[in-house]
Amino acid sequence: MAPSRRLRMALAEEALTEFACGQPLRVLDAGCGDGLPLLSIAKRHPDWTLVGVDLSETLLGGARERAAYRGLANASFRQADLTESPAWAGEFDAVIALECLNEIPDDRAALRTMALSLRPGGLAIVQAPEENWKPILEGSDPTWREEVRHGYSAESLAAALSEAGLAEVEVRPTFRATVELAQELRDRIKERGTALRAVAFPAMVAAVRAERWGLTGGRANALFSLSRRPV
Repeated sequence: MAPSRRLRMALAEEALTEFACGQPLRVLDAGCGDGLPLLSIAKRHPDWTLVGVDLSETLLGGARERAAYRGLANASFRQADLTESPAWAGEFDAVIALECLNEIPDDRAALRTMALSLRPGGLAIVQAPEENWKPILEGSDPTWREEVRHGYSAESLAAALSEAGLAEVEVRPTFRATVELAQELRDRIKERGTALRAVAFPAMVAAVRAERWGLTGGRANALFSLSRRPV
């Protein structure tokens, strides 16, 4: 798993575990894509129910195959448009959106769907790129995949969450230089053979751990937010 994705997943799982207080959760992964973060969480929390939704049936097909292969009966996937009113309103204890918000043209509608998906008191976890982020190494891709906006400021993300009907909004910086550099190096070697990737793997994991322990520096390239649906 790429360092950036590994960090997003670790932060989300930590927040979910603290929120759960030892109780099983129903979690919606909004814009789940290939489902890898969801499946990783599902494996470690077999008493939780996790549902991934995405617009791409191709990505969802792969996610379903991986869930079946790994025997993760607590993970399932649905095709859905996050900008439309959800058929599952109020069904979930928590919703995570870790890789998708800046790829959705109508992000406000998507956030409203996420908020409506929660039960009262439910937790929303959103990570998005910071609006001024840029790569460290010359020649690295200066854009995020299929972005329709480059990112958000802490203020604009907090305002969007509040506008969607969420409260107790907390936004904090993340994805600093250590993990950014590890991610860019990983992108450069990912097609260069299994042996090289295996040698680099421990350093990639160490970079994520270093950031989680506060052993990193530089500007933040992403924002991690927590908010609640009001009771």
